[in-house]
Amino acid sequence: MKPPFISSVYFWSQIFTVLSKAAAVNQASDFTPKAFVTGTEIQWPENLPTALILDSDSPIATLDYGAEVAGYPFFEISTLDGPVQIEVKYSEPYDGLHQPWADGPYTFSTSLANGFRVETFNVTKTGKLQSSLIQGGQRWQSVRLIAGNSLTFTRLGFVSTVNDTDLEKYPSQFHSDNELFNEIWKLGAKATSFACVEKGIQVPALKTDPVKGTFFQSTRASPNVETSKLENYTLEFEAFIERSGLWWTVSQPLTYGSGLQLLLTGDLPEETTFANTNRSLTPANSILLSKGYDFVNQTTLDAYLLDTFEVPFAVHEKEWHNITTILSDGDRISVHINGQQVFNVSLDDYYTGGSEVPLSGSYGFGAYQDHSAWVRNAKVYDSNNGTLLYKDSLRDHSASAKYGNQANLATVCLDGAKRDRLVWLGDFYHASRIIGASTSRFDWTRGTLSFLLDTQVQNGELSMSPSMGYDPSTTIDAFSEEGKHPALEDYQMLGFLSFYHFIRHSGDLQYASDTWSQWQKQLKWLLSTVNSTDGLVDLTSAFLGDSSGGAAVSCLAVETLNGAAEIASALGHSSEEKRYKKSARALAQSINKNLWNENLGTYSASRSSKQKFGVPDLAWCITSGVANSTQTSKMLSSKVLGKLKLGPGYKADTTVSASDPSASISPNTNGFLLPALFMGNATNIARDLLVSVWGAMLPYNKDLAIGNDTTATGTSWEYLSVDGSPGLGLFTSHSHPWGGAATYVLTEWATGLRPLDGSEGFGYSKWLLDPQTGIALGLKKSSAKVVTGSGDILSVSWELEDKFLRVNIDAPPGTSGTVHFNGSSREFRGGRKNSASLPV
Repeated sequence: MKPPFISSVYFWSQIFTVLSKAAAVNQASDFTPKAFVTGTEIQWPENLPTALILDSDSPIATLDYGAEVAGYPFFEISTLDGPVQIEVKYSEPYDGLHQPWADGPYTFSTSLANGFRVETFNVTKTGKLQSSLIQGGQRWQSVRLIAGNSLTFTRLGFVSTVNDTDLEKYPSQFHSDNELFNEIWKLGAKATSFACVEKGIQVPALKTDPVKGTFFQSTRASPNVETSKLENYTLEFEAFIERSGLWWTVSQPLTYGSGLQLLLTGDLPEETTFANTNRSLTPANSILLSKGYDFVNQTTLDAYLLDTFEVPFAVHEKEWHNITTILSDGDRISVHINGQQVFNVSLDDYYTGGSEVPLSGSYGFGAYQDHSAWVRNAKVYDSNNGTLLYKDSLRDHSASAKYGNQANLATVCLDGAKRDRLVWLGDFYHASRIIGASTSRFDWTRGTLSFLLDTQVQNGELSMSPSMGYDPSTTIDAFSEEGKHPALEDYQMLGFLSFYHFIRHSGDLQYASDTWSQWQKQLKWLLSTVNSTDGLVDLTSAFLGDSSGGAAVSCLAVETLNGAAEIASALGHSSEEKRYKKSARALAQSINKNLWNENLGTYSASRSSKQKFGVPDLAWCITSGVANSTQTSKMLSSKVLGKLKLGPGYKADTTVSASDPSASISPNTNGFLLPALFMGNATNIARDLLVSVWGAMLPYNKDLAIGNDTTATGTSWEYLSVDGSPGLGLFTSHSHPWGGAATYVLTEWATGLRPLDGSEGFGYSKWLLDPQTGIALGLKKSSAKVVTGSGDILSVSWELEDKFLRVNIDAPPGTSGTVHFNGSSREFRGGRKNSASLPV
């Protein structure tokens, strides 16, 4: 087959503009592989040869970057016997390279990145070739020669789009004589570095041209934010297929979900069609109709391929076609191309997962794997009377904003590197605390919180998961319903606590003051959720446990209100401080009155689930102080924890069956439990949890028989399975800050350095060093550094030596601290180096 030609000069000029901007903004250097090997199949690489040559004898290269990397793929080619085509796969786990779609696709949301983990390139000349789309996170890569004779790479890798990942440069540090703990600490620190991105570095995945319109390639169909309220409408647009086909969506929610997906494949001419094109999934001259996220299922992303329709004529590439999609009569959809009907069907004739497909919602455009097309002149009509409702030429840069693909407007922290690249409100809880214990990039935290605050709606709620590609300040109405965000409501409290811990670590009271009115509005919403009958929190939906009268959400509310009282105190708002404290006390009393179950030895999950309880119930009721010391001891007994133990950690709640093969362990919720274990003096249990859950994410350790070289990425994971492997198969995010709680917990409990409780500890103005827990963990020495509110470093270390504990402290001026050890205390003032020897 004759390989296709590279796309237009205009298209490639846009690529180089993108990459130049990425290189200018980014702080880290290019990522290049640590080892690679060539051969006839995917295989484990063990060295780094001087040159990478692909030919008929060795058509496949397997590359290992040693740990998570992210950015724009690039290839420097010195010799070429071609032209040739290469298929490139990207994957976090090694096994993904063996799969047809690697560890993708990722069509969950608009993400300013390639929606697919397989990318094909046509190579027609030597020099540097670079992709125009980001690959958000991967350790592994393969390059396969699929057409042509041979080529030699002198260098390849990724133009970095993440922050400097050199852990030694982080201002905040942790170290101990336990190397396993040291490696575990790095997991969350590095995952956060990959998830937090600088303003403008995630550039638009779309390109615009004043004549051709907007160019879509290898990305999920992105809905138009200006058309979220459409129903029973007709969509018309012009399309110019550059390669293979076009993906568009109708009746589509703005964020993610069950819209109708349509995929048009053209005539697939030999001269422009890649050798690896999937002609079974996307046959020539056809339209696929699907309901859900995609046209193929992947773990948690449902997709119902409803039908494949043959187009009754050849849809030629590089020609303009007029496409009309009609939604009508509440259940019918039809498509016409160039005035000829391709199909007209009733959705009631198809199985759509047991749920009705409402013919309402936005429309949008995209392109499937290695597909690309130009789109222009979109018009929307009322299907009943033909009234023009909306039009968009798609010929200027406003398209990027409308379709959620403008460069990120703020420095924000995402859910993960490779997928779910959204700014999740609740998931940021762990990331905000990890930042304080590692990078101390408080500008990341401020940027994320401000981005979230820009989504605040009338009732005080913030959006659960805004996309960084949409402008949150101008799209509130489109993303909300009747002045409220339809979402997991406990995320509001987790979001507030992200703010609280930011203030606790940074001491940035100016930011707290500037944004306090918005947080007050959110707190007013929270107080409105307290049921006047039993005094418990009533939500409509929750992630952490039962939403109505639930222990986890109610105890979480207590912690939120107490945090709010501390900030109010620091800002001098005494009346608010008293109100929040009073509300927290009353709520705690109601929880103990209504939910403490003496027979179980713990809090019931809710009023209606008396025999059920879960990890979040235990965790939040301990850390919030709702449980007293006696209750805490009972909750952390083998009688209670034993009912939740599953594999390397603890399952969500007692209703999860231990024999369920799909059961998973959440480092997120186990991360909430970890500090609760230390607070309750369950040190041995906490140590076991650290090793079993976070140790599983590391390379293989033969002494402890934990970890796995094929799944380790140097970053924390999203989920684990019962056997300690990634918990959602290839869908699992292997670089997910919500799984990195061990990072800040080790600083605060293994070294024992943390801000003093209360507002007087904000910014480490007053601090506490308590080595006792670290010693109980088996440590002989440990050290930590943190950035204080003044921007200076607070450095502490301790070491057991002979019969003494040697303590060294270097604290900034204006700070003071206390060392607790063996029931006694020693006061230290900042401004000079201090040392002491305390008898054991």
